[in-house]
Amino acid sequence: MKLGDDEQKLAEYYFKGTGDVSNMSVLTNRRLVVIYGNAEESYPISKITAVKVIYNRIIWMIVIGVLLALFGLAMIGDNAGAGLVGLAIGAGLVYLGWKGKTHLLIKQMGGEKYYAVRGKDKALQDFIESVNSKLS
Repeated sequence: MKLGDDEQKLAEYYFKGTGDVSNMSVLTNRRLVVIYGNAEESYPISKITAVKVIYNRIIWMIVIGVLLALFGLAMIGDNAGAGLVGLAIGAGLVYLGWKGKTHLLIKQMGGEKYYAVRGKDKALQDFIESVNSKLS
């Protein structure tokens, strides 16, 4: 990302860990930039109508995980190996579903754009507070 004349970084957020510059979001005094993979999207501050953080747990993943874990427990008596695998996969699905996802929502006149992060991310919430203070 290249900064323009008189453009300054105000805040930044790394989607996949500090230092991963290929998956980050940067707030400048003029725009909000989201960089992911080989793409870069730029949202001028004047065009953004709202920026929100939405957190939710993945209920369907929890339900399937519980069912798979129960099935695995039932199978342990007949086939311990398959039962333990089912139990482990079910427990993993329950964990991921409970951990949930945090979505960064950017609204502008042309529509909405979502960016997702696994888990409840305090750093993303802090970044959005910086963006919202710039919008007001």
